[in-house]
Amino acid sequence: MNIIDKNIDSGTPFDWGRTSLDYAKFRDIYPPEFYEKIISRNLCINGQRVLDLGTGTGVLPRNMYSYGARWTATDISHNQIEQAKLLSKDIDIPYFAVPAEELDFNDSNRRLYQAAMDIRNMDDKIVDITFRYTYETPESFTKAFTRFHGATPSQIRLKQFLN
Repeated sequence: MNIIDKNIDSGTPFDWGRTSLDYAKFRDIYPPEFYEKIISRNLCINGQRVLDLGTGTGVLPRNMYSYGARWTATDISHNQIEQAKLLSKDIDIPYFAVPAEELDFNDSNRRLYQAAMDIRNMDDKIVDITFRYTYETPESFTKAFTRFHGATPSQIRLKQFLN
């Protein structure tokens, strides 16, 4: 798929998929400390679901898979996804070649993700955030939030998760 952006290379079309074989060979570059930092923040671990947008050849989900999270990975390039599948042939990671804008990410999940960002980054009361994202009661919000994130809103506020 050719991507055209007038701000990049004078608008010359480019296709990440053309470099997929090189990415597959040379792009697995992150040091162990990178993955340890993610795990130390209680992210991408057992019991969590992770969506990797722009996965390329699947470096992150492939190297993080052993920590127990359930991964789903997407990329706009079919060639990148084909390489990711080849490199992950014995690992249960579903890969999809799809633009992020076309994902079937339901509104409830989107609201819970946005609420987590508000809780983490803003000083608003959690009860106000509850109603901002159209939950009828703080209890229903907390239940849905905890089921989705694996942590309560208060834990997110205290930055025990999502740092």
